[in-house]
Amino acid sequence: MQVSEAIGNEVIFFLVSVLCGVGLVLTYDFFRILRRLIPHGNIWIGIEDVCYWIFGTVVVFLLLYQKNDGMLRAFCFLGIALGGVIYTFLFSRFVVKIFVKVLGTIGKPFVKTGKKIITFIKKIIAFIRKQLKKLYKAIKIGLCKL
Repeated sequence: MQVSEAIGNEVIFFLVSVLCGVGLVLTYDFFRILRRLIPHGNIWIGIEDVCYWIFGTVVVFLLLYQKNDGMLRAFCFLGIALGGVIYTFLFSRFVVKIFVKVLGTIGKPFVKTGKKIITFIKKIIAFIRKQLKKLYKAIKIGLCKL
């Protein structure tokens, strides 16, 4: 009975590895959705990717540490890769499309309001800058007359 229990534990570990792979690709889909909703430059994309890989490394380390006492096993990495591939080919495209559409629709009023607020703030900053330039010129002229 001990052999079958050990095999059962290994099967559970493999399935947890597959779920870990699904979770990692799902997490990356979050960044893909964010990038489609809010256009990013290459620097921000790089920063997001570094954060993702640090997160992924920590997740895999914790999986190996908690479920397998830190031992590296090829089938764990195979499970992670298999979960990622299965999720990518079966669900990823639809999840990204649906969330972009839903969040884009929900977010339109917020985006319009945000743009109005940003425009208003820019006008206030331009006004303050203009007034500061006038004050600077007045002080400079006053100091020159002394």
